[in-house]
Amino acid sequence: MKKNKCILFCVSFWAAIVLFAQPLSAHDMWLQEIEGGFSIALGHEGQTDPYEPARLKDVIGYTENGWVVQLDIFQEKEGCRVITDEAFCAVSALLDNRYWLKTIDGWENQRERKGLQIVEEGHSYKQTKHIVKWCDFLFGPVGQRFEIVPLKDPTSLKQGDNLPVKVFFEGKPALKARVSKTSNMAKTHDLEPVKNESSVLVQVGPPGLQLINAKLVVPLKGKQVVWFAASLTFCTTK
Repeated sequence: MKKNKCILFCVSFWAAIVLFAQPLSAHDMWLQEIEGGFSIALGHEGQTDPYEPARLKDVIGYTENGWVVQLDIFQEKEGCRVITDEAFCAVSALLDNRYWLKTIDGWENQRERKGLQIVEEGHSYKQTKHIVKWCDFLFGPVGQRFEIVPLKDPTSLKQGDNLPVKVFFEGKPALKARVSKTSNMAKTHDLEPVKNESSVLVQVGPPGLQLINAKLVVPLKGKQVVWFAASLTFCTTK
């Protein structure tokens, strides 16, 4: 019995180390509809993780005319939420993921380099956009720095359909980005490169919340880069 408890402890201990060694850049970000508004979630399918509320910098609602409305952020102990007093076609959010060092031994969320063998280093940003109901202005970018744009109404699709999307960086096609092959939240980290300015087809997952990820690394100088992650979410019923 003692031996089994020891084995269980060791497995749990190393699992915890692996979990906390993962950067927040490996987590999905999405807007979760709640009564009266949205909570800003960070995590994976079926699990949300706490984050520093101060990292959330911006939440915006978009009216039927594409008008931008800045929303008040309510910071809570382990995350943030917003209250919406009017109907929006879409809502977006920006999270400052701060500075990361990618070393030969893993990731470090700091700027202190002493004693570390660095592969890459830089700032990380995460942006998300949730489609509440389809409006025609959503055929184009809404102004996020890094953004996934659907080329048809994704809420009308069913499981197995293909959704054409484009990925933009600073208003232009992001030719070096990678984007999800599917909006199935269980497989959304299976990414493929954007090959040219044409659209990418993303297969719609089972009914419910859909999430598409995109990643982009912008080189600066030497080992310095900026990491961008974007997500697009919407709900389907078929």
